[in-house]
Amino acid sequence: MNLEDRILRYTVRVDQNSYQPYLRSIKLALESGRTASIFFGQERPETFLEFTSTGTNLYMTTDQFTDVYHMIQTESPVFFTAIDFEGIQTGAVHTELDLRQGEWPGEGETDPSTFEGLVLRVRGLEPEGHAPAIQ
Repeated sequence: MNLEDRILRYTVRVDQNSYQPYLRSIKLALESGRTASIFFGQERPETFLEFTSTGTNLYMTTDQFTDVYHMIQTESPVFFTAIDFEGIQTGAVHTELDLRQGEWPGEGETDPSTFEGLVLRVRGLEPEGHAPAIQ
């Protein structure tokens, strides 16, 4: 389980059909050997993050497609992260994390409202603790 799983390869699909609401998708091959599929539709479903035995499905809205695709094309390295932790779900395509952004000023606490703060909380778990779903 990698909090920053580097994207090695990707495929992009844009199509039109009469049976599927997700007409844009990006499939990622990750450094861990797992895969991630990002589906873009008009509306984000209530369950927007799914973990499978081989990877992750992330559902985003159509207006996010261009930003995600552009980042994958132009930045290097680019990572995929998906977390389901204590009722908080997040999925992201991002460049390297600056985890200093997730800390409150001072000692020991993290800002729970940021992506970086959530990653810091997950990283701080004991190995035997309640393991979150992470990709």
